[in-house]
Amino acid sequence: MKLSVIVPVYGVEKYIARCAKSVLEQTYADTELIFVDDASPDSSIPVLREELRRYPHQQAVILRHATNRGLAAARKTGIEAATGEYIVSLDGDDYLEPGALDLLAAEVQKTNADIVGMDCYFEWNDKRSYYHGSWSSDPKEYSRFLLSGKSLPGVCLHMIRKDLYTRSGIMPIEGLNSGEDYVTTPRLCWYARSIAHVDKPLYHYIQTNTSSIAHSLSHHHITQLVRVVETLTAFFEDKPECMDALRAGQWLKKTDIMMRAVKTDYKLVDTMPAFLPVNTTSMNVFQRMAAPLIAHRQWVLLWLYSRSYQVALEIVQILKGRRKKC
Repeated sequence: MKLSVIVPVYGVEKYIARCAKSVLEQTYADTELIFVDDASPDSSIPVLREELRRYPHQQAVILRHATNRGLAAARKTGIEAATGEYIVSLDGDDYLEPGALDLLAAEVQKTNADIVGMDCYFEWNDKRSYYHGSWSSDPKEYSRFLLSGKSLPGVCLHMIRKDLYTRSGIMPIEGLNSGEDYVTTPRLCWYARSIAHVDKPLYHYIQTNTSSIAHSLSHHHITQLVRVVETLTAFFEDKPECMDALRAGQWLKKTDIMMRAVKTDYKLVDTMPAFLPVNTTSMNVFQRMAAPLIAHRQWVLLWLYSRSYQVALEIVQILKGRRKKC
């Protein structure tokens, strides 16, 4: 069984060598590596080429976009070029645990699942935390976990049968780079025949790359996130078994964005679909306090609360060693 590992490359010159090495040193034999250069403006590609020269026996290619088209387009380019039976996605600033591909492939051999999930580490400098979300072998139930926020929808945490992309018609949507995994993975799971999971942290999510999409919340990114929620709502609103999860997920996403947005973007975020009454089942205590302010459009109180929360969060992150003191 052949695996295709797809790595979008853009602005990751500090991280790409470690990322590539983690894949090149995997022991699973039948693997192709596809790096997609999304017109990276830094030295990411020269660094990558130097790393690839150390492993001449590995099957690896670098595809190139003439212009920067975004993360979703880079993933799509990689998927379309892949010849493996399964797709493994890896961001250029993250890396895989040794032996990860062997464990994922072994789970497929055992279950023949369309999607195999995995656990992960979140990493800050010399600190890390282990993440294990909810999961189910039933695709519909797992879709609900992803929609509601009980499990992370990251495509990088799921090895996906390539045929699932083609028969479902679900592909990364070019232009939707913020939330591109949230809009893709739950819909793919809806069409999956079965889901499996490896209960080990095989993926390392790096939290110190402040230039990554995950750390950005500009007006442009918020506009994309509004489209993501609209797309999910249109897909799942006629599927009654998913409505509770959809309601919880929409409110979680809307509240999370509101708490990180600047005040001038509140009205834009408010256009995001969110079913009333407020569903707080997937929220933490801080989000539950903010949600009623959002529902009743108490923007001044929300701004004061959100700013206080961000200051407190920064202090906690510093105390936990996840941020460097200025």
